[in-house]
Amino acid sequence: MNKTFRLLGACAIGALATAGCSDSAGTGTGLLTVRLTDAPFPFSEVANVDVYVVRVDAKRAPTTDEDATDESSQGWTTVATPNALIDLLDLGSGKTVNLGAATLPTGNYQSFRLILDTDKSSLTLKDGTKPQVFFPSARHSGIKVILDEPINLTENGSVTTLDFDIGRSFVMRGNNAKNGFNFRPVIHAVAQDITGSVSGSVRANSPSGAVVPGTTVEVLTAGALLNDTDPAHIVRSTTTDANGDFRIPFLLPGTYVLRATPPAASGFKPALLAGGLTITTGAETGSQVIVVAP
Repeated sequence: MNKTFRLLGACAIGALATAGCSDSAGTGTGLLTVRLTDAPFPFSEVANVDVYVVRVDAKRAPTTDEDATDESSQGWTTVATPNALIDLLDLGSGKTVNLGAATLPTGNYQSFRLILDTDKSSLTLKDGTKPQVFFPSARHSGIKVILDEPINLTENGSVTTLDFDIGRSFVMRGNNAKNGFNFRPVIHAVAQDITGSVSGSVRANSPSGAVVPGTTVEVLTAGALLNDTDPAHIVRSTTTDANGDFRIPFLLPGTYVLRATPPAASGFKPALLAGGLTITTGAETGSQVIVVAP
């Protein structure tokens, strides 16, 4: 039997806990929906990050970066064909855009890829200029989505969120946005119905101290240290808003480390959330306060 697989587009980071996969074959079908979301972009001078999403493909078997890039490779099933220009900066704090849905055989899907039209994608600064973005290939570019845990499509259907990390995907060349950006895509996928979220604020000197806007807040793997620089240990990240608040959705259940890195100009040093972070499926762990000090 077939069920529908819905895809949501979002922007946020998500390094997922690795899980084993046994039987990937299914006897029925399910509706798979795909959505897209975005982690807040760290550069204050950027107005728009527009990516043209051609389609999203899924595959039962594991795949490589090379296989995902090759549009002629076999075994892929198209899940969504939005053919739409999406401003990733409109997606943040859990906001998503619906990319489409497809009815597929039930079972485990171990690979996803996002097909972008790089000729129609661009980045615009707040002064209206468009710095050059150095994409790895012209025209269509196939991008392997990081999927550490297979998506299990059941007869009840599944909503899968593709989590596009802008800050890590668009790397500024030098120390000026006008120099352009290198495109090094970091996109994760997770079944939305098994995730939780965390929200809170970053404050100076005490839990009731002044808020610290523009702080980078990162969810790290359990056991990570304050000075950890291994990108493999970054699960997801965001930045605090003008009120010093943050929210990070689409986290798999488990224990994590939560780190805050204030802007250098603030004079405050990085700090960890006291006691660590525990995420529960279907729940938001709220009112978390990370205290930073000089």
